[in-house]
Amino acid sequence: MGKDFRLLFLLFFTLSFAWAEEPFRTFKTPQGKSFEGKVVGYEGQTFILSNKAGALFKVPFNALSNEDKSYLIEAVQQNRIPKGTPPPPVPSAASSSPPASQGSTAQGIDATVSKDNEKAGTQGDGIIHKAPPKKKVVFRKGSFFAHVPVPLGVSPEEALAKVKGSIPQPGEPINFDRHVLPILNDRCDSCHHAPFDRSGRLVNPKASLRFDSYEQVMKGNLDGPVVVANDLEGSSLYTVLKLPEDDDLFMPPKGGPMSAERIDIIKRWIEEGAKPSKGGVTSTKGGIPGPDEPVSFHHHIMPLIENRCLDCHGEPYVKNGRTIKPNAGLQLNTYEWIIKGNVDGTIVTPGDPADSTLNYVINLPEDDPEIMPPKGEPLTEDQKLMIKRWILEGASEQPAAVAADPNAAPKAKENVAASDLIKDDEDLLAVLAKRLSAPSKTQLLAAEKTGALVTQLSERNPLVRAEFSSFASEIDDSALSAFGNIKNNISHLDLSRTQITDTALKTAGALPNLTWLSARNTRVGDNGLKSLSNLKYLRYLNLSGTKVTDKGTVTLSQMKELDEIYLWASEVSDKGIAALRKSLPDTKILY
Repeated sequence: MGKDFRLLFLLFFTLSFAWAEEPFRTFKTPQGKSFEGKVVGYEGQTFILSNKAGALFKVPFNALSNEDKSYLIEAVQQNRIPKGTPPPPVPSAASSSPPASQGSTAQGIDATVSKDNEKAGTQGDGIIHKAPPKKKVVFRKGSFFAHVPVPLGVSPEEALAKVKGSIPQPGEPINFDRHVLPILNDRCDSCHHAPFDRSGRLVNPKASLRFDSYEQVMKGNLDGPVVVANDLEGSSLYTVLKLPEDDDLFMPPKGGPMSAERIDIIKRWIEEGAKPSKGGVTSTKGGIPGPDEPVSFHHHIMPLIENRCLDCHGEPYVKNGRTIKPNAGLQLNTYEWIIKGNVDGTIVTPGDPADSTLNYVINLPEDDPEIMPPKGEPLTEDQKLMIKRWILEGASEQPAAVAADPNAAPKAKENVAASDLIKDDEDLLAVLAKRLSAPSKTQLLAAEKTGALVTQLSERNPLVRAEFSSFASEIDDSALSAFGNIKNNISHLDLSRTQITDTALKTAGALPNLTWLSARNTRVGDNGLKSLSNLKYLRYLNLSGTKVTDKGTVTLSQMKELDEIYLWASEVSDKGIAALRKSLPDTKILY
């Protein structure tokens, strides 16, 4: 009877264990590759799978699709997956030679995932495999704080508080950025940092736990949150600091225990609700100013840009011997670069959100391919409103004296004389269009034989735009000779990146109704500008990346009708720009 009972118990235990096993399923990587396996254990952020041949292989959590991540999280929370690596099965005669396809899956999945991630440049959670762009450092000379980077618009005392942290006064609420984050940066960052590239290898934070921002602290990791507001016992960030030093879970593991004063700050922060910082000089993730508080570029705008924009629009850096430049040539890591824009124009028009590309692209529908930022969640309504307010307040590097009302009616434009109405682009084009008849198809086709794309501004507008973007490297001065039959109809001419010289500008200077001209990244220089001086309707002129010097600005200073001049990356000096701006005070000059 006893023997039968033991057998029955053993059978029951075996069946129970079998029922607890996870089934085989098809897993996918973020790059769309799939493989089959059964989860048999996990270690931290790495899961151990078995193929149908019984071979074990490891798969990082972040190398799986979001659907698979949800499945694994649920399985861990329900204790369906044992912690640790199970022993490899003893191969039987029947299974000692697994099929080639299964064997390759088991042995090659780690390499496949690794190569996919390396090729894509990202992990499954969107982490970019690159060193963060270096920030420009400004030092205040002759100060006790001279060793501390002091951004423009921030006092040295405030900068020091951000780096070293500050001790809250009795009764003062705990500020995460001012009081808590400096402690985490000092004692925890060596292990719980943002991922970074070291000699071509991605270094991830230990236990996939990051303490470099409020969002990351509150996010926790696969094992759950490390901070629970108003709950000290449920907040492992606090409990591990109070453990005996000989405890395996004691933190921080290096450098000795944290001071009682610092532990008390973290304790008070949790007891006060573990709240993020709202605004403030040390805001790191885009604090939102109050309705009556002016928007600060350094305190509110720049932290948001650093968090959501610099992955694509940071400072150029070198990766594997190759210089990685910001997308669209748009660099957003400093105030100067934000205001400067790129070769296509500015993205911020102070006082006018409607004319600011930055405000436009963040408010596009989520399914619009032009929406910014293109990755992650769209900006919140509060963040969008904050950027709009900053622009309304003048888009200054220093906070405005008075907060702007984003719901106020737009300011009426000043009355202008009837003779000046032609300065408006739309009115100007309408006036010019009335004088012309539409070009024939034969004329348009003849003009396109040079490699230009020639299109009417609209179906009923006889004015045309001509550009050479498709064959720019093959276009020289002779190409413009084919425009003779439609020279009166050309209002927009794009010669960017072509091989033209000053000779081509002589032809352009003979287009009587030209309003828009781009010769950026060409070989034109000072002499060619003289040919444009008689174009009385020219409003936009892009000379970025050309050989134009201070001598050429003398010619430009006489072209009073120009609304915009772009001289970025030209050979014009600061002195030349200053003189040009003095001569053309109403003209937007980007340098």
